[in-house]
Amino acid sequence: MDLKQLAALRAISEAGSFGQAAKRLRLTQSAVSYQIRNLEEELGQTLIFRSRPNVTLSPAGLTALRSYERILGEIDQLRISFGSRDEAEVSGELRVASSILGIVYLYGDLIGEFIYAHPRIEVKMTTTESGQEGARQVIARQTDVAFVAFPIDGAQLQSITLGVSEHVAIVPAEHRLAEFDSVTVDILRQHPFVRYAPGAGSRHATDRIFLSGHGYPPIILESNDTEFIKRVVRMGLGLAIVPSFTISAAKDPRLHTLRIEGQPTRQEFGLVFRRRVKSKTLDLFCEFARARASEILQKAGR
Repeated sequence: MDLKQLAALRAISEAGSFGQAAKRLRLTQSAVSYQIRNLEEELGQTLIFRSRPNVTLSPAGLTALRSYERILGEIDQLRISFGSRDEAEVSGELRVASSILGIVYLYGDLIGEFIYAHPRIEVKMTTTESGQEGARQVIARQTDVAFVAFPIDGAQLQSITLGVSEHVAIVPAEHRLAEFDSVTVDILRQHPFVRYAPGAGSRHATDRIFLSGHGYPPIILESNDTEFIKRVVRMGLGLAIVPSFTISAAKDPRLHTLRIEGQPTRQEFGLVFRRRVKSKTLDLFCEFARARASEILQKAGR
């Protein structure tokens, strides 16, 4: 069965004869008869009562015609959903993944603004433990796009850099290191340390800082919950290295930040999605994020 057979059925219904239907379809009458005969054989039903001067549709023919008209309606809806050139008219679904840290500190406003600007796009959010987990979900086609910190493994992925953040050491305000503005890695190694779990962007940052030398300080715990890490540091249980945008003098008066001397503390962040994927909703979201990269950078303190 194909749509041409059903189009022939509708033409006969409207024209009242095979001959007039053939003229409308710009086919020979025998070609139209052949299409209807094949359709009747496939469905196992008589679709047309053949009488002179006009032919009429049988009950089965009327049912087939209604089904054809529903199919055409669905096709029109698909064209409306995916064929619009107007960004405001784009509709569909977009699955977005981000770590809780990313949503809270960097991307929450951007996502909310996108949802407001494009109400016909259904955004489905997934929170992940890390950017690496979000990238794995993109590779597995469980989500369309993920906010991540770079670098990210995955040859199947395409990336967009939105900005760069700094990492800083944090100590309790009453700690003896709080009288300084910077600290060396050797001094950090002398204190218990709280680090992010494997897969987190900030874990990659601290790996670069410590593993290039004599390794980590004594690790007291691992967590990807930045607020929990800050609380542990405030309690005086250890020091930590966190993205600078997660620390605010107004919100964290009991913490002191230290620049880490002579170390690569900058880290890029942005979006990843599968290569060669055609999606208007994804393209629109990526352009929306690019256009607001400066706002994200302000949140990141750059």
